[in-house]
This record gives sequence, structure tokens and C-alpha cells, in this order.
Amino acid sequence: MKKLKKSGRVVFVFWISVLLLASACSNSKMDVEQARKAIMDSINQVNREAALKQNTIDSMSKVEAAEVSQHATEQNAAAANSTVSGSGSQKKHMSKTTKGSLIGAGAGILSGAATGAIISKDKGKGAVVGGIIGGAVGSGIGYGAGAKKDAKVKVDTIK
Repeated sequence: MKKLKKSGRVVFVFWISVLLLASACSNSKMDVEQARKAIMDSINQVNREAALKQNTIDSMSKVEAAEVSQHATEQNAAAANSTVSGSGSQKKHMSKTTKGSLIGAGAGILSGAATGAIISKDKGKGAVVGGIIGGAVGSGIGYGAGAKKDAKVKVDTIK
């Protein structure tokens, strides 16, 4: 007998107890035979449900395997195309100059807006003006710092 789920086990135990009760209370062969048939029917039903669940799991596994296979085929085709075109299949990364510029702009906007809101009498206008000025200054400083890092990396790869 295959592994039965908890509900299947409960049904199975229930029908076994019905069979025992029927055989203890009644000596009629007909009653015992009916109880036995009911137990077999319930076991068969549990087995059909288990088989249906297993078929569903198997079909889901086949679909997943087909998707993985298709994805692998697409990657192989992309690798073949990139080899033909001469470009690598590596992901392009953001330069340190761009990264520094974006980080500097974000930090400048936040600090400029906070400073502008604190200093100005008109809090909203001061925050906007401070954010614009802080973003421009932070972006410039981040650009310069990132450019230095890019230049250092370029020098290190040449050596």
C-alpha cells in the first residue's frame, strides 16, 4: 500500500473499525461482506486520489523541466550569437564615475533639502532650492571622486 495522507489513514481506520464492529455485532456473512467491500472501495478511492495527485506533480515537473531546457537553449543561442558578434556575454557594470555621480547627487539632494528647510524662512521653497543646489554640488563631487577611481583602475590594468 502506498503512503496514505492523513485523511486517507483516517478513512482507512474508520472502515476497519466498521468492519470489526459489523463482524462483532452481526454474524451475517452478508454484513461482513458489505463491510469488506466498503473498505476496499474506500482504499481504492484513496489510491485513486493519491495517483491523481502524483500525476499532477509529475506533469508539473515535466513542464518545469521543459522550461529549464528552453531557457538553457536560449542561453546557448545567446552565447553563440555573442561569440559571433564578438561581444562578451558578461553583464555590463556601471562605471565608478557614474556611480559616484548618482550617489553624490542623492546625498546632496537630501542634505541640501534638509539644510535649505532649516535655514530658510519659507521651508518648502528653501528645501527645493537647497535640494537643487545640493544635488548639483554632490553630483559634481561624486563625479570627480568616481573619475579618480576609474583612472586608477585603468592605470592598474595597463601595468
